[in-house]
Amino acid sequence: MRKIFLLVAVFFVQIASVTAQEELFPMIYAGEDENGKWGYVDENDQWIIPPIYDAAMYESNGGMYGVSLNGKWGLVGQKNEKLLNVIYDEVYYEIDYTKLRYLALFGAVRKGDKWAFVTTQGAFVTPFKYDEIIMHFGKYEFVVRDEDGVPRKGYIDKLGNEYWYR
Repeated sequence: MRKIFLLVAVFFVQIASVTAQEELFPMIYAGEDENGKWGYVDENDQWIIPPIYDAAMYESNGGMYGVSLNGKWGLVGQKNEKLLNVIYDEVYYEIDYTKLRYLALFGAVRKGDKWAFVTTQGAFVTPFKYDEIIMHFGKYEFVVRDEDGVPRKGYIDKLGNEYWYR
């Protein structure tokens, strides 16, 4: 009985620590020089990530933020730490509008015509090999086309394992 109580307590502490992350909001700089650059502010409109980017996406539910410079995309963390360099053609991740904050979350980056999955810490889960990715409510699906252009579909689980539908 004590073990069950301890496990439940640890689970709720983990959820509380994940949901306690400060939420940041993308904002364009409108100061004296009006440089037109994007950064992120906290709920008190204080700059947390300075306005140095050409574009900025809303936060994922894992604390990663998509940012753009010179037509390329990358990912930064809540303290402007570089998770992935700004060298990708596109970034994609789920935004949890319900603020459930999944404990496991991936994002995806595209370079050329292939996608790869990454963690919220910027580590690659897969190589660049997917032709399409679909991310919806914690489900990470992909499409890979063979030499004849026939699509094969599958998904990645929360541990990064691939499973194929057919």
